[in-house]
Amino acid sequence: MLRPLCLCSALLLLAACDRTQPAPALPEAAETADMQQADGPADAPVTLAGEWRVAGLDGEEFDEAYGIALSADDSEIWWEPRCAAQAVRYRIDANRFESVPPPAPPTAEAGTGADAAVAVCAIGLPERLPEVMAAIRAADRIERTPQNGVRLSGRGHSLTLFGQ
Repeated sequence: MLRPLCLCSALLLLAACDRTQPAPALPEAAETADMQQADGPADAPVTLAGEWRVAGLDGEEFDEAYGIALSADDSEIWWEPRCAAQAVRYRIDANRFESVPPPAPPTAEAGTGADAAVAVCAIGLPERLPEVMAAIRAADRIERTPQNGVRLSGRGHSLTLFGQ
């Protein structure tokens, strides 16, 4: 007699555990529109500040035996080491990207003399780094990719970057 009672209790407990959560409500129309926008490109970034890896160059995947990493702050993007002099100053306004000429070097008349000379190191550059820097200089547009990368493009060139 005890056995049927235990069996009934066990079945009741299993039935209670098997309750499934109700299906979530369908999103409202405004939420659906937000979700659709999230699938497409997001707004252009306001700065490139951070660490980046080159993922694409001129519409092709950057698939070399080596990678190229770039660093940036709110006004300049560069390849390390800084002494290699591989940098581009930039400005972003909405989805417009503009490379900015570097400041003029100090002159002797300014009282800075030879002490103000910038040290340049003799280091081998990655083979395609000049193409990467040229694509940055040529860019006049910036946008976020659907994969949350950043694409610079203009004057027949493009560069895709992913955050590191």
